[in-house]
Amino acid sequence: MKYQIQPTQVPDDLNSCWFHPDIELHDTIGEHAEFYTKEQWAQLQKNLGVSIEIENFDYWDIEEIPEDNLCDWSNWKPQPPQEGLFLIAAYDSENGPVLWWANPKAESKEK
Repeated sequence: MKYQIQPTQVPDDLNSCWFHPDIELHDTIGEHAEFYTKEQWAQLQKNLGVSIEIENFDYWDIEEIPEDNLCDWSNWKPQPPQEGLFLIAAYDSENGPVLWWANPKAESKEK
């Protein structure tokens, strides 16, 4: 049976850096790398058995994150951009919050 990542309990406070615990078991990025190569990203999706949709935000667009403390995500409860997706990662970037949504019904991009 092929593995497919499943929804898990998302913490009440994403704390500006949260990853689904199963990602570490199936991750493809190098130990000190900051970005995935195209091949690594495709393999990660294949390993997880889902397509991953990335959602980027600007802090100013998220009322629940205070301007004076951009690391305080405790009041932000992100909602999926479409039905059927579930959150597998939420982290801060220099451009603002980034969310990874797993789409279990879509084939991963890599065959």
